[in-house]
Amino acid sequence: MGVTFDNEKQQFVFDFEHDGAADIVSLTGNGYQVEAFGQCFYYGYEFSDQVDGSVRSAFIKYVKFTPSLQEHPDLTNFIQKAVNNLNRKINLYDYDLVVMPQSSSRVNQYMLRYIYRFEQPQLRHYHDILAKPIDEELCATIRQQNVLVIDDVTTSGSTLGEVLRTLRILNEDNRITIFSLIGRRDLMADMNM
Repeated sequence: MGVTFDNEKQQFVFDFEHDGAADIVSLTGNGYQVEAFGQCFYYGYEFSDQVDGSVRSAFIKYVKFTPSLQEHPDLTNFIQKAVNNLNRKINLYDYDLVVMPQSSSRVNQYMLRYIYRFEQPQLRHYHDILAKPIDEELCATIRQQNVLVIDDVTTSGSTLGEVLRTLRILNEDNRITIFSLIGRRDLMADMNM
């Protein structure tokens, strides 16, 4: 599966059948370990090392701010492929609670709807998890369930790290998985504590 940038047409080209040397992102499905929390991060796609910063920024804008996903079937396929790959790795049926940003992009909304094809988890937002003091009912819910945290693009990882730390304090035994459609492996080094 490859996505390239056509300089002449100034557009992204999706090829779901082939990988290529000029691909700007790669489908991963790999789990990344944060030392303090175990293997808990999954990225649908990672940027290739050779991608120019301006192309990377343009692709992030394209993913996050496409006005209508229905008019961009390549982008919906891009999202579905990543979520299907995640399901093969972690089994989405095992997750009872989904946590996502409050002001969610269309991509986050679409990911959530697509996840609902596997399971109908309860939904909460980051600000619910980070609120001080945290709601007692939510605390009880977190303690009893496997939690999936989703986001469209991980840039700094600081908010996800904060959410993960709070969830792990409340939930020592159940699984917590963070899934970002596009992420960077080098963030894992920054999050080890």
